[in-house]
Amino acid sequence: MINYGIHNEQSDLRVHVCPQARSIYVYPTASGIAAIDPNIHQKVKGYQDGIDYPTAEGFLVPPMGIAQCILLQVRPSVWDTLSFSTADTTTVKGVKAVRLVVGMLKAGLFPLPGLPEENIDRLIQINGTDITVEIMQRIVRIQVKCDYPGGEKRFGGTGRLFLQIAEINPLGRH
Repeated sequence: MINYGIHNEQSDLRVHVCPQARSIYVYPTASGIAAIDPNIHQKVKGYQDGIDYPTAEGFLVPPMGIAQCILLQVRPSVWDTLSFSTADTTTVKGVKAVRLVVGMLKAGLFPLPGLPEENIDRLIQINGTDITVEIMQRIVRIQVKCDYPGGEKRFGGTGRLFLQIAEINPLGRH
């Protein structure tokens, strides 16, 4: 396996789309890296259909054990339209997860980090501006993962997210 995962990807935000729990978790990538504690979190191997040996390795971390992790949920009809299936290939699951996040971005349903500042100037407030927000003055890089069984137990997930640290790709799927 090669050293590949959350700790060396070039993203600002991570999104775990969890179809089984019908939940989406968003957090700063740096928060995910900082959350991993090998003394607390179980290190597990991941597998691809059709391969009888491990193809990934990572840690199982509770979503709310990651600083700044936000839970998002969308209407059931969105999940129904995308029709995620455990029988989907890893590629198809990934494409569906990205499609979901792109749709959320287009609809304004995705949180982007910003620096809000409450206006304390009474005149500015009277003129109709209570809060100003500085959105990152650069491109925000988002990594999307289909974490099929992941998510909180209260929604039917495993109670954890899989934070990958190594992989091999014998089938060449992306």
